[in-house]
Amino acid sequence: MYTHTMRVFFFILTLTIAPSVFAVGEVTQLEPVAETGSYAGQALDVLGNTAAVGHKIDGSYAIRFYEHTPQDWIPTDVVEIGTRRSVSIAFGEDFLGVALIGSGIAGVVLEPSKTGWTVTSELQNPDTSRFNSFGLAAASDQAIFISCNDTTEQYRDAVLVYERVEGKWQHVQTIAPWSASCTLFAEDIDAAGDMLVVGATRVLGCSGGNVYGAYVYFRGEEQWEFSTALQDGDTNGKWVACDNETVVSWCSISGPNSTFDYLESWNRNGSSFVSGGSIYSGDWGYDIYFPEGMQIDNGILSFGTCDSFWGCQTNTTTNRTVYTAQRNGNFWQLGTSVIAPSGYGSAGFGRNTKMGGGSLMIGAPAYSGSQGVVFQIPLAQTLACPADFDGNGTVDVTDMLRIISDWGGAGRADLNGDSVVNVTDVLYLLDYWGDC
Repeated sequence: MYTHTMRVFFFILTLTIAPSVFAVGEVTQLEPVAETGSYAGQALDVLGNTAAVGHKIDGSYAIRFYEHTPQDWIPTDVVEIGTRRSVSIAFGEDFLGVALIGSGIAGVVLEPSKTGWTVTSELQNPDTSRFNSFGLAAASDQAIFISCNDTTEQYRDAVLVYERVEGKWQHVQTIAPWSASCTLFAEDIDAAGDMLVVGATRVLGCSGGNVYGAYVYFRGEEQWEFSTALQDGDTNGKWVACDNETVVSWCSISGPNSTFDYLESWNRNGSSFVSGGSIYSGDWGYDIYFPEGMQIDNGILSFGTCDSFWGCQTNTTTNRTVYTAQRNGNFWQLGTSVIAPSGYGSAGFGRNTKMGGGSLMIGAPAYSGSQGVVFQIPLAQTLACPADFDGNGTVDVTDMLRIISDWGGAGRADLNGDSVVNVTDVLYLLDYWGDC
């Protein structure tokens, strides 16, 4: 290992230089097989050391599972899911929710068993005359959320909520906007713990849009209840992410074609929220208009961007970039960017990003009949200060205690990405000791 200087941005107020012992290497391809039209990378999620990717294998749609080991990500299981492609997947505590494209059932549920992952339930469409075109899946500890087209309302989508009832997955609630003129409701959703966030944004070229923002719902005694709409700028909500303590949303100051777009964060305080700061840069221009594939976890935000408005709209851009941003005290600190490897410029690099197993997983779904693929890179290589676990801007004894607490396990304290927290991670931490 060697030390070099990485340029990082303190968004909101300052610009600074931070040292790093990590050299950013090339992303490596996760997928051993990606058939034409597989769309691998569109349906992607990670939980701890387990990853799942939607696939098309030998002409059939399936979910391929991986486990992270000291050697690498190793494929462990393939589960066929039928004749419809998975467009979005989400891990819960002990299950995987899958949204399926097209008409019919909304999705399926996979659960682990002694022989591997198996399909255990179908998520029934509660009203086939009303709901279709299932798109996004999110999951909390004991619930699955799937967004879908609502044919009874122009522009408005809905979120179908499924929970275990007496051991069986059942539809328990439909979340739809009460007023959404010229507004796309549920264009993006995310969930964690007892919180669901539904993104709503104005429709391009449609005047009169009056509803937008990150709509927050909390689990109540009988159903998920609306709490508040987090709004900023002239519009926001096209992309959202949450981790039960923080909500992040894309925002725009002067309309959806503006070059002054940014990400806003809110910190949870019980059932209320306070501003947690903005992430923006005039250097990015149009690219932050598409902060797709956002995920926030352990004080780290990952997302993909592109630098051309119309290129992003048509998925033809050849310059997509993935970023991580790390909470540092009251600021967000940008890490080192990750660019698409040579030969994959036509893929949607960064349309999905997930963190787990000490890795940053980057989905690159296929377009125009090409092959989709998933890439991975050690997460620590992308962060400005990997060993600052508590986000206070300093690597100190508190962070050392985090490594000791996680000793022998895996997760965020696994700095070198070898799937185990041990003495090697202590040595990495010592290299970072002091202020970030």
